[in-house]
Amino acid sequence: MKKLCMLVALIAGHFVGVGQDNQYSQFYSAQLYLNPAFAGTKVCPRVIMNFRDQWPGITGEYVSYGLSYDQSVGSNSGIGVVFNGDDAGQGTIKTNSINLVYSPKVPLTKNLTLSVAISGGVIQKKLDASNLTFPDQFNDNGKIPGAIAEITNDINKITPDINAGVILYSDLFHIGYSAHHVLEPIDILYTSKGKLYRKHTVHLGINYVKTEKLNRKNKVTFSPQVVYQQQGPHSELNLGMYVTKKKITGGIWYRGEDAIILVVGLQNKNFNFGFSYDATLSRLANNTAGSIEVSMGYVFPCKSKNKRIRMLACPSF
Repeated sequence: MKKLCMLVALIAGHFVGVGQDNQYSQFYSAQLYLNPAFAGTKVCPRVIMNFRDQWPGITGEYVSYGLSYDQSVGSNSGIGVVFNGDDAGQGTIKTNSINLVYSPKVPLTKNLTLSVAISGGVIQKKLDASNLTFPDQFNDNGKIPGAIAEITNDINKITPDINAGVILYSDLFHIGYSAHHVLEPIDILYTSKGKLYRKHTVHLGINYVKTEKLNRKNKVTFSPQVVYQQQGPHSELNLGMYVTKKKITGGIWYRGEDAIILVVGLQNKNFNFGFSYDATLSRLANNTAGSIEVSMGYVFPCKSKNKRIRMLACPSF
């Protein structure tokens, strides 16, 4: 019963607050979701799939899933499409979005490239009112039969959405900024006064490669990372480090006062697989069972790689 009450409180907060996006702990396995300017930075066609189960210890946990495709086109551009879904409370609230991305690349110097992007699409939100329960539906003997006083109808609505992003990158570093929900559309699960706040993301990464003197092919890459996000009154700072040797990547992230994230990944020239676990640090630690996340990506071989578009070297997890 305690876990059920926690879930009811979380979903109720969904209605009185302002809408927020779901998030992935494997930031770079959901690159187009993080920043649309990543489209085409792998040059060859690429497909990425994501799955996240947040707080499985609570009945009706939050489940997120994503799918993206991108590739370079012409001599200096990238295109992509990204789908993202979020299921809260075992189908009580479902959010789906799909966006098309166009991302021109501007070579600034021999080693420095600027990628900009504009993304447009739609957001669909669905509410199944039959799954909701509220305190006034219970008495000392249990649940009172009858209609829900607070919400009596299901909701299924669609609203347009616009996003944008920019990344400056070389072989040694990248720094990027993205703005999602630029026009701050009305959040369709709320009244006409509610809105989906604009989300700001700043991300920075550095690649440091250490090689052995006697064997230059035996190298280890260290990649410290920073991801900062703000959406309305809410913000979070994520600090991480990846270490890659040959086909294995290990990583650790700290999400301010919320979670420690452990990541492990396997990758070769075309395929990568990532698994991560969020160990909750907040007061919910004894109830949530953390969060698990899985990602898979595949880069299709392409015969004529675009020489004018520089590949962005960053972790895939």
